[in-house]
Amino acid sequence: MESIVVWIIIVIGWAILKGVFSKSDAEVIAESVRENPFEIRVKSGLPPAETGLKIDCFNVDMKGMVNHPTDTEVKIILTIQDITEDENSAGIPVLSAVQAFCEPNSRVLGLRLRAKTSPGGYYPDWTTYTSIPKEFIIPPSKGNRKLKFLVFVCDGDTEMDLGKFEDTTKVKHYASQVVNFNYKEPGYMDELINKSQVEDLTIKLGMSMAAVDGHLEQKELDVIKNWAKAIVDTLDDEKASEKKKHFSKFIKETYNEAKNKKISLSKLVEEFNNVASKAQKYTAIQLLLDISSADGSFSKSEDVFINKIAKTTGVDLKTFKEMRNKIVAKVDNLEISEKPSEDSFGITEDMTDEEKCKILRKEYTKWNSQTTQKDPKRKKRAKEMVKTIATLRKQYNC
Repeated sequence: MESIVVWIIIVIGWAILKGVFSKSDAEVIAESVRENPFEIRVKSGLPPAETGLKIDCFNVDMKGMVNHPTDTEVKIILTIQDITEDENSAGIPVLSAVQAFCEPNSRVLGLRLRAKTSPGGYYPDWTTYTSIPKEFIIPPSKGNRKLKFLVFVCDGDTEMDLGKFEDTTKVKHYASQVVNFNYKEPGYMDELINKSQVEDLTIKLGMSMAAVDGHLEQKELDVIKNWAKAIVDTLDDEKASEKKKHFSKFIKETYNEAKNKKISLSKLVEEFNNVASKAQKYTAIQLLLDISSADGSFSKSEDVFINKIAKTTGVDLKTFKEMRNKIVAKVDNLEISEKPSEDSFGITEDMTDEEKCKILRKEYTKWNSQTTQKDPKRKKRAKEMVKTIATLRKQYNC
């Protein structure tokens, strides 16, 4: 994903450097400033065709004066504020899920590009400034949000910190536009507010995982306890003592619920999805994988359970597959059903046979290369996976 970001920035950044027109006459410049004020427009859709990408983005274009009275280069800075709660005051910063779209040393969304200019520099036509993939944008809260895109043309040495300028006199031009954005994941403020609830739900998911094969083993319980202990260890003494008592009681209660089969998995997942962020979902998936391998085996029932959670929580299945493969390579015993699971390799029902075969060929090559491992466990696992993949390839005549 980082390579996609870099490519977007390179393509668009080059267009900016090449696209500035210049006027030198003072009177013409003054007239141009009046007639061609700096402005932006934000449109939803695919990025410019030259990027070769098909990602839903907010495409930011700019037009008008980007002139500077003395310098030959300006810095064009973008930030986004959430003004849902109050449209008449400074908004709350929006974060980025990818570092390339962040301010230096923070997670606040901010982009800086440089452009050549002159005392009369301007863009006579709409020019693309950048395209921001919507999946990179993290507002403070879930739901329908109002996002204010702000673009500033500034002195070359201007810096913005947490969405604010230390010296606003360095700003030469400014424009903004408000857009509506429906954010379906919990925002970063939601994540803070829901943190304790998500931790409890993650433990309950873990306990359900441990009980899926019909019994709860001590090794599996120890994984859950150690996960909770790691959270406690990050807190100061007073909060740590309180959290430790809470976890101790909650784990005992959840153990009894799981043992007596009183946990409704569908309700649990629904509640978890409503409050957990994407990052918290991956944390939960990793815990489930660690529990599944605690006894040195990876059973069919555990595989089915984890795949179901991965699908219903909406995590990226390719990322999940890589996480799962690391666990599969380490266990002593791997149960493989008579009909191999396509889910294990990130294959979904909506894929064509050609797409499925492409994935299976890639997986076959990867696992086949590990059949010569010196580690007997990894070697055995690789051979089992190769056999599984070969069976699936026969199904699709790959």
